[in-house]
Amino acid sequence: MPATRKKARTPAPVQFPRRGTPPDRTGYPHYEAIGQSNARWRAEYLRELKRRRAERQALLEDRAGGRKAQKQRAARRFAQVRNALAENMGLKIAASAPKSAAKVPAFRFATYGAGETGLKGPFRHADVLTLWLRVPGAAWADPREGDGELELLLLLPRGHAPKGGRPLVLALPDCGPWLTGGEDPATTARGLGYALALRGAVVAIPKLPAYERFSVTLNKQRIAEGTCTLGALLYEAAGAISALLAHQANHAPQAVRAWVAGRGLGATLALMLGALDGRVAGVLAEAPVLVGSGEDPEALWVPRFNRTTDLPELAASLAPRPLALVAGPRQKDVLAGPPCDVRALARAAKAAFALHGARTELKLFAANKHGAAADWIVEPKRSQGAKGPRGELARGAKPQRIYAIEKIKSAAAWKRARGKLSAAYREAGGIPARNKPLGVKLIGAAKLRDCTRQEYHVRTGRFTYANVTFLRPLGPEKQRTTILCLPGSGSDVARVESQYAHEVVAKGWNAAIIDARVALYPFHPDIPESGNLINQSVHDLLCALDYVAKRNDVDATRIGAMGVSQGGTHSWMLAMLDERVAAAAPVCGICTWRSLPKPQSLDTQGPPLRTALDSHSFYYYTPGVLHFADQQDLIAMIAPRPLCFIGADRDYCFPLDGMRECDRDLRRLYRMMGAGKNYEYVEFAGPHSMPPHTRRKAYAFFRKVLR
Repeated sequence: MPATRKKARTPAPVQFPRRGTPPDRTGYPHYEAIGQSNARWRAEYLRELKRRRAERQALLEDRAGGRKAQKQRAARRFAQVRNALAENMGLKIAASAPKSAAKVPAFRFATYGAGETGLKGPFRHADVLTLWLRVPGAAWADPREGDGELELLLLLPRGHAPKGGRPLVLALPDCGPWLTGGEDPATTARGLGYALALRGAVVAIPKLPAYERFSVTLNKQRIAEGTCTLGALLYEAAGAISALLAHQANHAPQAVRAWVAGRGLGATLALMLGALDGRVAGVLAEAPVLVGSGEDPEALWVPRFNRTTDLPELAASLAPRPLALVAGPRQKDVLAGPPCDVRALARAAKAAFALHGARTELKLFAANKHGAAADWIVEPKRSQGAKGPRGELARGAKPQRIYAIEKIKSAAAWKRARGKLSAAYREAGGIPARNKPLGVKLIGAAKLRDCTRQEYHVRTGRFTYANVTFLRPLGPEKQRTTILCLPGSGSDVARVESQYAHEVVAKGWNAAIIDARVALYPFHPDIPESGNLINQSVHDLLCALDYVAKRNDVDATRIGAMGVSQGGTHSWMLAMLDERVAAAAPVCGICTWRSLPKPQSLDTQGPPLRTALDSHSFYYYTPGVLHFADQQDLIAMIAPRPLCFIGADRDYCFPLDGMRECDRDLRRLYRMMGAGKNYEYVEFAGPHSMPPHTRRKAYAFFRKVLR
C-alpha cells in the first residue's frame, strides 16, 4: 500500500502592524517579532490586573491580628484609595461635612417651571410635585461651557412625610449613545426618578453641564488639564448633593446625607461618588458601566486609575453604608458603555460588609428590578443610610503653568528651573529614570546603491522594542554627522527611507530611522497606569539614541533630529531630554496644548474637525502637563542648542495661533540666553505636510549649526 502523502501545512499569514509597511522580498522591515512581543504584553497586562484584584481582595479578607486589626487595615487602605483617586481626577477631599443641614452653605436658588418638566401623559403623577431649580456656580465653570450654572429637577412626594423623614436621593443621569453627551433629566425621571419618588423619596436629578460635551475629545483636554471627564462629572454631582441638602434644610434639618442612585454611567458615577464623598448615605447602582478593565473606552480613562484601585474595591469601600446593585439586561446594548458584572461587585464587597456586621446592607437585584431596589431603600431602618467617611468632594487646583517661560526674567533663573521642569515632566509622563537599551540585535543588512542599510531591534523593556534602521554612505567607515529621521503617526522606517532618508545620505551624513512604535503597535496601559503613549515612544527613542550615539561611525557631537507631525514632536521631545541631540528641526510638530480646543478656522485644510483635539490620538496628552508647562516651556529646555521650528499656516493638527505663541516665547528666551542665532522659525503656506522645501531648509540648518 503506497504511503499516504502528507498535506503541506499552509503558513499562517503574517499580521503586519497598524499602518506598517509590508516587508519586501528580503523581509525588510522586520516587525513580526515586535508585534508578537506586543501581543504578549497585552495578555500579561490583563493577567496583571487580575493579580491586583486578587491582592486587593486578599488584603480585605486577611484576618491576621483579629477583627479589630482587620478593620483598621481596611480603613487605612480605603482612605489611601480615596485620597489618591480624588487627586488623580483633579479633585480633593475638603473639610468634614456639617453635622446638620442647617449649616450647609446657602445657595441662591432660582425656581422656575414648577410642574413643567416635560413629563406628560402617563408620566405625570398627581402624587408628585415637580420643580426645576437653577443653582449658580455649582458646575465645573469652564469658560467654554457657560457660566457654571447647574440645573436640578426635583421630584417632591405630596402628603405627610413618614416618621423617620423622607430619604433624599440624587439620581444621576446616564450618558448618551456611544458614550457621548448625557441623558435628559426628564428621561431619568420617567424610570428611576419616579420609582423612588412614588415610594416617598425626595429625588433630585441634575442636568450636569459636564455631560453636554462628554466625549473622547473632551477627555483629551481634561487629561492635559490634570483631571478627566469623570472627574468633572463627579465634581458637579457633589455640588448637586450640596444643593439638595441646602434646599431641604427647612423640611428635614436632620438630613445631612443623601443617597446616590444611577443607571449605566450614572451608576458608575454613583459608586465613585459614594467612595469619595462622606455625605453619601448609600448607593443604588443599576447596570454600571465598567471602568478599569484594561481596555476601557477612551472617554472613560482616568489617570492612574488601574494603578490606584478598581471598581470592585470602590464598591467594598462603601461598607457599612447600604449598597443596592441591580443587574443589567442579558442582551448587550451596542450603544451603551461596556457592562460591569454586578455579581462580581457584590462578591468583592461581601467581605467588607461582613467585616462591619452589615451583611443585610448589601443587596443584589435582578435586571430591571429598580422598583424593588427603591422599596429596599425607603425602608424606615435604612432610609437615612449610614455615616460615611469624613469630608466631601471638592475641586482641586486649576492649571497654573508653574514653569511658564514668558515669566522667566533671566538666563540664570531659567537654568535653575530647567532641571526641575525635566524631573516634573518625566514623573507626569511615566518616563523611566533609566533610558538604556536592554539589548541590541542585528536582524538584517543590505548594500544599496548609495549606502549600506543595517536593521536592528533595540530592546527597550520586557515586551517593548524599537526598530532602528541605520543608513551609512558608501565608502570607508568613519565618524559622520548623523540625523535621526523620526516617522510620523502614519509612517514607519520603510516609508521614511523611501521619503527622505536617502536625501540625508546624499549630504554625506548617516540617517538613523527609529520607528514610532506607538503608531505601529499602539497597546500600552498608558494613562490608566502612570503615563501616556507618547512618553512610551520617547523612552524607546532615548534607548535607541543611546545605542546610535555609541556607534564607531557616529560623531556623538553632531547628532540632529528631524521629522514631520508625530516625528516633529518626537524630535523636540528627544532633544529636550537628551543633550546628545545637538540640534533639532521639527516640521509641523509644535503648538501650545492650550490652542488645541479652540475652534478650527474656516480656511484650515484637512479633515472636518471642530477643534484640533481630535487630530491627535490620546498618545499626545500627558496627564496634568498644563499644571506645570505648555509646549514652549518644554521646548525651551533645548536652549541654547540650535532649534529650527518649521510650521504650516493651514495645519489642522497644530493651530497657527499656538505655533506663533510658541515662536514668540522661544525667540525671547533664546535671545535672553545669548543664543538668538541658534533659533529659527519658518512658517510656510500650506497644510499639514513636509514638502521638499521644508526638508531643504532643515538640511541647510543642520549644515550650518553642526558644521
